[in-house]
Amino acid sequence: MNKRNFGKSIFVFFAGFFVVLAFCGCGNPDIDISKYEDSVIVFSGLTDKDIKITVKELKSMDCVTVKTKSTSDKIGEIKATGPLLDTVLDAYGAEKQDFRIINIYGSDKYKISLTESFFGENDLILAFGIDEKPLEKGSRPIRLIIPGSDSAYWVRLVKKIEFIR
Repeated sequence: MNKRNFGKSIFVFFAGFFVVLAFCGCGNPDIDISKYEDSVIVFSGLTDKDIKITVKELKSMDCVTVKTKSTSDKIGEIKATGPLLDTVLDAYGAEKQDFRIINIYGSDKYKISLTESFFGENDLILAFGIDEKPLEKGSRPIRLIIPGSDSAYWVRLVKKIEFIR
């Protein structure tokens, strides 16, 4: 291969690489969480001690962006961005199936209990952004989004997630 063809090959390679990079993305748009990135969510029951994870740490994990609509008419279509609960559990050597119940607590005293039959069949997104924007103050630090479920399960102001074996 001569120098000219080699140069063209390098150019084509990098051009293709940047095209793929531009269109694939990681599903994690650049959402500015600086106002609440140090907020802590407590994960209880995964290990002997509570685990504290910041929103910034959640954002650094593999994230998804999912367009979904609640089965109730309370909320229209949204695009939720954040890691799946499965991703967080995997980081600590656990799976949803290891638990019978998952309790989600909001700082507004709202609480839901999810049973294995429900959370085993559904993705749970720990959203730090909605519609590619930071969460509104009334939803921070994260919001639980369960695509295709009733929005009563979409807990705002999540401060603690408790796992019961």
